[in-house]
Amino acid sequence: MLSRLLAWASQAPQRPAILTDQKTLTYQDLVEQILAYQPQESISYPTLIVKRDCFQQLIAFCYHLQHGNYPLICHPNLPEEEQRRLSSCDPPSDKAAFAVLSSGSTGRPKVFWRSWASWSDFFEQQNQLFYFSEQTRLFSHGSLSFTGNLNLALAQLWAGGCLVFSDQRSFKGWSSVWRRQKVTHLYLLPSLLQRLLPYFSADSYFAPYLLTSSQHLSPELIRSYYQRFPQLELLMFYGASELSFISWCQGFEAMAIAGFVGRPFPQVKLELREGHIFVQTPYAIEGIEQPYSVDDVGEMTAAGLILKGRTKDWVNQQGVKCHLPSLVQLVHQSGVVQEAAAIKGGSSAADEHVILCLVLKKQRSLTAVKAYLEAHLSPVQLPKRYMLLKELPLNDSGKVDSRRLSQLANKPSNAAHNTK
Repeated sequence: MLSRLLAWASQAPQRPAILTDQKTLTYQDLVEQILAYQPQESISYPTLIVKRDCFQQLIAFCYHLQHGNYPLICHPNLPEEEQRRLSSCDPPSDKAAFAVLSSGSTGRPKVFWRSWASWSDFFEQQNQLFYFSEQTRLFSHGSLSFTGNLNLALAQLWAGGCLVFSDQRSFKGWSSVWRRQKVTHLYLLPSLLQRLLPYFSADSYFAPYLLTSSQHLSPELIRSYYQRFPQLELLMFYGASELSFISWCQGFEAMAIAGFVGRPFPQVKLELREGHIFVQTPYAIEGIEQPYSVDDVGEMTAAGLILKGRTKDWVNQQGVKCHLPSLVQLVHQSGVVQEAAAIKGGSSAADEHVILCLVLKKQRSLTAVKAYLEAHLSPVQLPKRYMLLKELPLNDSGKVDSRRLSQLANKPSNAAHNTK
């Protein structure tokens, strides 16, 4: 990576590489900061980078990558006990150059080892598909410890483009940053896109290109973005930390088919085994046998792959299998809810049931939600419990925090929000 940055610094030393709220760093500045970095991290397997500032994360990562120190950027708020656990791994092979973490959304974060080639060999192709170039400027939300953020940041610098980092917390503040810094690309998760839309009008500044993961982006939300921003180029991809990019599509394709995640990326092969998606890819982590499955379920059509979630997304409620993602998609079609998530309740298999967690639109009622669902589902498919919230909790990566929702559902103090 450093050799690529050195090449850009030689070719265009004054071109902006990093824009923050306080400063502008050119490619020459970026290279100088990496070369002058004084590491405070203990060298281990992996070398943990514990910093909150994205710019500092990037400098430390590039330094340790160059020196063969197996860098791993830690998630925000990762407890020291977890840090000690993560620092005691051994690289699985000579090809390993750095490590990434799973999101931790389903348990303790896992360390995944990667060769540098597992990302860099694909940068040229993904940059063409995502329209990254020397002229583009990318804004993403959250820490570079999250695989998508780090991958796209490095790919943007590989292309000679610019990264935009901001400490702004308000959505309206983001729009000001995008306009001021002339952002061309946004990378935002569906949970943030759902929350973001009400703050923007057709006159608000919005980048020409929007990148997002497609697993939980409803056709209704896609349609809303196209209606608000008719010139928007919406690019959606399906991927996994273990496998990197798997498939991609344009927003209008996913708007027509719920769960559509498109065509495989170049050199990626897909097959279905009893409905489970298996992937063969040169861009996978080290130490796994391929074809590999992350337990996603799908359907292959002439148009491409349709994602139907994971095995854990099914709840056996009174002997009837209920699909949680489908329920969330359905309730969004009601026009009554702002945000929605469905989780599994019950302390045993015999007690499994569906809990629907909702953020209602202003002046809308739970009664309207129930009436809509009763018109579209059989009685046994209806949620057994409803939990009303002001907003859905998100984890550090910006995904809906299902574990936190389960905790809220089981708290006696929240009993008033649980409506049968």
